[in-house]
Amino acid sequence: MKPTSKQKSMAMFFDSLAHPRRLMLFHVLRDAGQNGMAIHHLLKRTGLTPATLSFHLEKMQKGRILNRKIKGSEVWVSVNHGPFTQLQSL
Repeated sequence: MKPTSKQKSMAMFFDSLAHPRRLMLFHVLRDAGQNGMAIHHLLKRTGLTPATLSFHLEKMQKGRILNRKIKGSEVWVSVNHGPFTQLQSL
């Protein structure tokens, strides 16, 4: 038996939150509301280095936790609430 594509997707979702820094980032972005936060504000708010923030945001993006938007010359990130609705079907 092999995992289904839905099971693989949900495993990536959980993996993308399975680190204290990523969970912290999730809470900061969730509290920022629907529009999220510009990357440079997220750097200031969390005190993470650009490389560390980039690493964790990429991991969260792969797990479909985040939405990214470019507004002018800034990159904004926000929480993607879609995968959380799938948790009810587990």
